[in-house]
Amino acid sequence: MSIEALVDPAPGTLRAAAARADVASAMEEAHAALADLRFSEGLRRGWQEARAEASIREAAALAIIEGARTSVDDVRAASMSDRGGPSSDPASALACGIWRSQWSLASRFPPLNTRSAARPRTPSVPLPSLIAGLHRDACSALVAVGLVPTSSVAVPTDPSLLAPALAYARCDAPALAVAAALSAHFRFRRVFEPASCAVGAGVARWILVTRGVDPTGVCVPGAYDAVDPARAGRALAGWVSADEAGLARWITHYCAGVVYGARVGRDVARHVQAGRLA
Repeated sequence: MSIEALVDPAPGTLRAAAARADVASAMEEAHAALADLRFSEGLRRGWQEARAEASIREAAALAIIEGARTSVDDVRAASMSDRGGPSSDPASALACGIWRSQWSLASRFPPLNTRSAARPRTPSVPLPSLIAGLHRDACSALVAVGLVPTSSVAVPTDPSLLAPALAYARCDAPALAVAAALSAHFRFRRVFEPASCAVGAGVARWILVTRGVDPTGVCVPGAYDAVDPARAGRALAGWVSADEAGLARWITHYCAGVVYGARVGRDVARHVQAGRLA
């Protein structure tokens, strides 16, 4: 059966999967890990530096998932020398563009610690605009070296593929389940080419931060799948099945990634506190 013939999971199935006891337990574990991250000592004064480093680590992870041979040190070096010009090779160009998309995203997150008693306002960004911006940034260095035509940037491989993503974002399922759905949809359907995984992960990260699940913006969810892409592929098969049990397996996997990403975030916070990131 071709990919085109497969059915996208319905929002109702997503809600049902999220309500299962095993998925609820996985989400509770993810919430607990993010709560621990929120109170990391290094985030009291260094949350801006921590977000910058988390964006580098997430970008490196997503570039690896996309097939680029890179590392956190490579992406950090590229971010420090980035002047908007072309990178030297396709893998570096892709990693640099993904970093730009992640940093642009993080720059829009609400401030973590403010003196005002009022809760910071979450920026209002239409989801289609956010998605297009993420893809433009992710492809920016590839465009600069002539590997991706400008005409294909922020243009879905099939316009109909955006509708399910918007439906998942509007679904009244828990934020973790919605983020998991968006990440899976962009990864499986290849809504964009290249960097569809990176776009989906960026939208998922936006959901987690702006809905208050990860107010720090320092969790690095992509790190888990970058460690073992084959494991991620097996978990994604649950999403592709489009049934409740399969979606439950994928959401549980995504929550495990959030737990792992929170651990990476705590490591970032410790390094920020020590004044040494590399």
